[in-house]
Amino acid sequence: MGKYTAVVLAGGVGSRLRPLTLLKPKPMIPVVNKPMIHYAIDLLRYNGINDVIIVVRYLGEKIKDYIHARDWGNVRIQIPEVDSLDTADALRKVSEYIEGDNIIVSMADIITNINLRDNINFFEKKDAFSTISMISTDKPQQFGVILLDNDQKIYLFLEKPGYKELVISSIMESHKGSIYLYTNLINTGLYIFKRKILDILNNVELMDFGNDVFPYLLERDIYDLYGYIEKYYWMDAGNPTTYKWTNWDIMRKWAWPILPAGKEIKDSVWLGENCKIPTEDIFKKKLITIGNNVSIKDGVQIKERVVIGDNTEIESGSTFIDSILWDNVKIGKNCEFNDSIICNNVKIGDNVKIFNSIIGANTEIGDNYKLEPWKVIEPNSKLFI
Repeated sequence: MGKYTAVVLAGGVGSRLRPLTLLKPKPMIPVVNKPMIHYAIDLLRYNGINDVIIVVRYLGEKIKDYIHARDWGNVRIQIPEVDSLDTADALRKVSEYIEGDNIIVSMADIITNINLRDNINFFEKKDAFSTISMISTDKPQQFGVILLDNDQKIYLFLEKPGYKELVISSIMESHKGSIYLYTNLINTGLYIFKRKILDILNNVELMDFGNDVFPYLLERDIYDLYGYIEKYYWMDAGNPTTYKWTNWDIMRKWAWPILPAGKEIKDSVWLGENCKIPTEDIFKKKLITIGNNVSIKDGVQIKERVVIGDNTEIESGSTFIDSILWDNVKIGKNCEFNDSIICNNVKIGDNVKIFNSIIGANTEIGDNYKLEPWKVIEPNSKLFI
């Protein structure tokens, strides 16, 4: 096993998650109170990868501050100053910092419990030029075609094909009975390459892995690409709905060994440090995570599928279901929250009702305000009757 360097791509804008990402880069969006990028680094270091490069762009200083403020053990993390335009371009721009014989490329904004050691063993056993991690889905994608043989070698990889019928028929005719068409495989955004990929990227203007790099390699028919296809948890928390699902899934333990921080005080209910709660009876069901230094008063009901961030204060009589509160939120008395996301530093008065909505950071909502469903409130807003 040669040395591996991991390159974590953390430059995405996260436009589908707005307003969550207006003041916070997508890799810093918390999932059960921990930024997504933390899970990406944990995946690498717990699988023996101790040389990591992070490529940042949008609001990159926030990612740098978070990384530099924490102890990552024996993992060396570099965050070079580069300006990349796309995923493959990011790898190109950091090529001079890469020391490994092989390269792992990972996205900073996905949550997965993939067995990375097994993926590496598969890569080495096949003597592959590259492997693409995949999972099957019961919801076939509108676009995307992959041709594989029984050995999981890839013959065609088209994420958004324009001439797929002609190409597919030609390839399948020349490999009758030995390759198979898949339209239900999802590219999960974790790749392993031999170091030679850097020579190719530095000589050919390929910008994106899925649309450019993999089709380019396969067209030349001299690079062996394989699909690593196993059962594991994977979620791209790319919009508010899948973002909430990811939080719920972790609390369901579907992504084990990924679990919320804190002590599990009852089945699927986690409580952080230095919390002040009147009684555990406030937790009516399960799938609940409470951060550190949270204060909750009498009469509060936390029903099911709820995440509450650090340093949050909740006054008496409020109820919560299917909702996520970030850090430093202040909630008044007798409020009601259903299927909503409340960002950092929001202050909410008494008797406020919020349903199916997103409240941007630093917003203030006055007493007796009832927000109509499906509202998206921009950061720094003030809502009063």
